[in-house]
Amino acid sequence: MQLLPDSPAETAARWFALRRRKPDSIEEQQFTDWLECDPANRRAYEEVTRSWEISALASADPTVVAMRSDALMLRPKKQREYSRLWGSLATAATVLFAITGVYVANPGLVHRTMRANSSPDRMVLHTNVGQQATATLEDGTVVTLNTDSTLQVDYSALRRDVRLISGQALFKVVHNASRPFVVTAGNRQVIDVGTEFEVQLQGQKVKVALLEGRVQVQPLATSAHEREAPTQPVAILAPGEQLVAGAEGDVEVRPADVQQLVSWKSGRIRFDDTPLSDAVAEMNRYNHTPIVLADPSLSDIRISGSFRAGQSWPFAEAIGEAFSVKADVTANSIRLHRQLKINIAEKN
Repeated sequence: MQLLPDSPAETAARWFALRRRKPDSIEEQQFTDWLECDPANRRAYEEVTRSWEISALASADPTVVAMRSDALMLRPKKQREYSRLWGSLATAATVLFAITGVYVANPGLVHRTMRANSSPDRMVLHTNVGQQATATLEDGTVVTLNTDSTLQVDYSALRRDVRLISGQALFKVVHNASRPFVVTAGNRQVIDVGTEFEVQLQGQKVKVALLEGRVQVQPLATSAHEREAPTQPVAILAPGEQLVAGAEGDVEVRPADVQQLVSWKSGRIRFDDTPLSDAVAEMNRYNHTPIVLADPSLSDIRISGSFRAGQSWPFAEAIGEAFSVKADVTANSIRLHRQLKINIAEKN
């Protein structure tokens, strides 16, 4: 059984694709019931329809061809028949975003994976669970948001301030010494010195990984005195390093495989000798249906490999095949537990 996404916009896009191949009477009644049960559903479906019409304006764009190719690779086999439709819907979303002043190069499916409010120099960017999106800001800086992330952008003549409110973002900054680029996340500020870096906010913990260039990471000053004389040390990261800062001020700088850390940008999650509990937590960030370890002893299993973000069931199947673990699907989760071993000789 294929579960429809929780988002009205995603569900609307899927219904739109289904109805283009002439659904049967039962499916048509299900669509009517869904459309009438919530006004948000009708609004979402109307937006999909408008986006489809807009997409015709850019149907010959080479970027669209690439989008359609990516869509074909990213969708499960059962959904590949809709790949052309998804590519066109993605094109429509790109056209819509071009009007806002923030160019979104990879908006995901049809609904607004990133929303821009106010003016181009002061806005909020947002992605939903399981979505990623890339935006080019007015100074040429490129920001890529990972799943379930929110970023506030506040540019002025003297500074370029952004605040990571939740989630994870990758920044490729256009350097401007007279107009510093500063990322605030939790109790830390990251000051660009012309670079590409990632910032992740996990509760009260802040992680900063540097791909190239140089960044300065310092405590968030809450008073004029702290700005003049920081009470905690300032860290300067080199490429290939990651800083992890806790809520209590503890800071660790360590070598890291930064390309693995940002593998989410290509739609994949890579694990290298990772505890299963940590891997499950990471996979759950991309899906509304969580994986649950029904047996706590599974937590210490260590896994390595590359998995498609948002594809929880194939991940669970792979774990099951490799470690004699059984995966069961319930209404609200995918549960992993050890398979019972039956001694046939004793049974007989």
